[in-house]
Amino acid sequence: MFAIIGILVVVGAVMGGYLMEHGNIKVLIQPAELVIIGGASLGTVLIAILFIFLRPLPAVCRSFHRIEVH
Repeated sequence: MFAIIGILVVVGAVMGGYLMEHGNIKVLIQPAELVIIGGASLGTVLIAILFIFLRPLPAVCRSFHRIEVH
């Protein structure tokens, strides 16, 4: 849920800042611009999410090493 809100905040900030500088909004609605804005938003979300999941990974791997298979 927070990831979706974060993406909307990024897109809103980019579009709002562009409009504050009297830019033409049609310029932002192009495939290249959408890739830049969407990629930056998605990359930021992935970095945040992956850090949460990767931080405990060493402990999880150590626990698998201790499991005995019968």
